[in-house]
Amino acid sequence: MATDTISSGNYVVLTCTVDGIRTIDITTTRQWSMGENDELLCYNGRINNLRKYEEEILQGNKFSLKIFNVTESDLNEVYQCRYGFDAASKLVVADEPKLSLSLRLVTNLIIFGGYIILTCAVNGIHTVDREVTRQWSMGNDDQLLSYNGRINNRRKYEETVLPGNEFSLKVFNVTENDVNITYRCRYGFDTATYFININESVSLQKSVKSYHSLNMLNISSNSIAGQKEERNFKVNHVNDAISSEHDKETKNKNHIDNIMERENLCTSSEGEGISKTKNSQTEVKV
Repeated sequence: MATDTISSGNYVVLTCTVDGIRTIDITTTRQWSMGENDELLCYNGRINNLRKYEEEILQGNKFSLKIFNVTESDLNEVYQCRYGFDAASKLVVADEPKLSLSLRLVTNLIIFGGYIILTCAVNGIHTVDREVTRQWSMGNDDQLLSYNGRINNRRKYEETVLPGNEFSLKVFNVTENDVNITYRCRYGFDTATYFININESVSLQKSVKSYHSLNMLNISSNSIAGQKEERNFKVNHVNDAISSEHDKETKNKNHIDNIMERENLCTSSEGEGISKTKNSQTEVKV
């Protein structure tokens, strides 16, 4: 039994050579299987998973099996080929990949009540293998936040497997408990850490925000007071106008009353004069 070393994410081709014949007889049984349970992968060209396996009869006395998108579940297993009553086997093991993880904070500015994003890069591979264990944790007690995408608090955390060799953790509604603490990402047996240190810009952001709100409150209060004064001015102006009109009417009325009084006086004087004349005439006649 020979051994081949394969990397995850690639493909592997296993070739079975039948000694003692020149060409493969397609009427003779061919099989491919794997593992201790001898799981059947291919029987006379009929594949149990067309997206995963492909068999090909080669020139001469050989036939092959191609395995696509190799994962951990495909590795460290014994593969067997059969031709008639003969069989051969091979152990396919995983490469010792030269992996290294790097963890970085994507969010430029941390604001309490906002969110932060941490991204873990798996250096040494092209794409993240979902069959490989992924974990996120935090703190000295290594509190588990996410395991292969399963989140312990979906309102607080969200994991995303990004295109390429990265996966990220998003922390919502940031509080003081989420900072000044160490975060960890794990991929397989590798680990990377990042300590989020609250800095002056965070405190400044909080104070500036409060100061801004206070200024807005003062501006609003001044604006309301100004509007109130303006309304009072308008009311007083109208009242002054009404008083002025009333004074004018009063003066006009007094003026008219004076004229009428003078006319009445004149009329009374004339009446008296006429009476005196008549009396005088009467007296003459007598």
